[in-house]
Amino acid sequence: MKHDIIVVGGGASGIIAAITAKDLGKDVAILEGNDRIGKKILTTGNGRCNISNKCLDYSRYHSTNGNFFNFTLDTFDYKETEMLFNSLGLPLITLDDNKMYPMSLQASSVLDILRNAISERGIPIYLDNKVNKVEKNDKLFKLTTFNDEIYECNAIILATGGKSAPKSGSDGSGYLLAKSLGHKIINPVPALVQLKLDYKNLKGLSGIKFDGYANIKVNNKPIRKEFGEILFTDYGISGPPILQLSRITSVNLQLSKKVSILIDMMPNFSTNELKEFLENHWGTFNYRSIFDSLVGIINKKLIPILLKEAGIFDIHKPCFELNWQEKESIIKLLKEWEFKVSGTNPFSNSQVTAGGIDTTDINNKTLESKLIKNLYFCGEIMDVDGDCGGFNLQWAWSSGYLSGTNAGSKKY
Repeated sequence: MKHDIIVVGGGASGIIAAITAKDLGKDVAILEGNDRIGKKILTTGNGRCNISNKCLDYSRYHSTNGNFFNFTLDTFDYKETEMLFNSLGLPLITLDDNKMYPMSLQASSVLDILRNAISERGIPIYLDNKVNKVEKNDKLFKLTTFNDEIYECNAIILATGGKSAPKSGSDGSGYLLAKSLGHKIINPVPALVQLKLDYKNLKGLSGIKFDGYANIKVNNKPIRKEFGEILFTDYGISGPPILQLSRITSVNLQLSKKVSILIDMMPNFSTNELKEFLENHWGTFNYRSIFDSLVGIINKKLIPILLKEAGIFDIHKPCFELNWQEKESIIKLLKEWEFKVSGTNPFSNSQVTAGGIDTTDINNKTLESKLIKNLYFCGEIMDVDGDCGGFNLQWAWSSGYLSGTNAGSKKY
């Protein structure tokens, strides 16, 4: 079977690449290893599909190769994304934090619309056809699948994703294909993932939830701070702020650096304000036990653990017996409780992969390989990842469009 262009991988970026190239008049096909395309799309945005973000700042993206992603995002930003989906029949709405969603708030709507677009354009999809080998013979590429089926094409767009959510088909196999063609791989690690903590009483903390700040430290140096809902679990810590900081954790733990996280459970107070508040509170209720004095201020389940951490083992001790060191310890823990990070949850729990194909060997203006002519890349397979909030799907749409445009504009 021969086509002008074959897109390997039917995820978000691959679908857009195929549609874009087809609209430029090329004979395009999609090779998909799963029994259907777009599986990962259904899981995004808690089933609502956070398509993009109107605050599309470069600082929300990360790559070993500096600003490789700038041109792609400038070429096809959230405005172009909205226009594209409107043209396909899917109106978008903007909710909290500039996040963009389908009006239906259903991820299935996004996949349905994309499948309709593929069907209307007559783009063939070869399902259950995972590519095992890619070879370049003269001007043609030869692709062999695990089913021993052979396909030929003039150009390939490799869109197989990273290693996150492997049940959706993103198992990292695309890295092996790229490597076989001479491309280097930046070691993939989980990002947008929960963190494991090295702490003796995680079981006691598990289930405690609050709004607060999380500040990640690498080799004792604060790197980045995030605010939002934080949740302690039996393995460590989770919540949106933690996910945002997980990339820094994964990359630095891989380099054997010391990583810790500072938790501020009283974000509405500065340290001095909290000190004044608690001094007044303990002064007013100095006859109460230290345990009872904190009821209503912090989660009741947290109180005995925090007091023990502060070196107060008699939780029934009256407030008037607290010395200044014990008070300072309580205040410090409430504002800067430091936990050692021992790892992250695996790829199966992560939303995106950090690392991937080294972008120094990819033309940032076309997303074509610098090593092999007519080999293109799009999506998560490259060493580009974004923060939580629609940024990774925007990278999928943007890179899919750019690779599809450049592959589709060539004469074969």
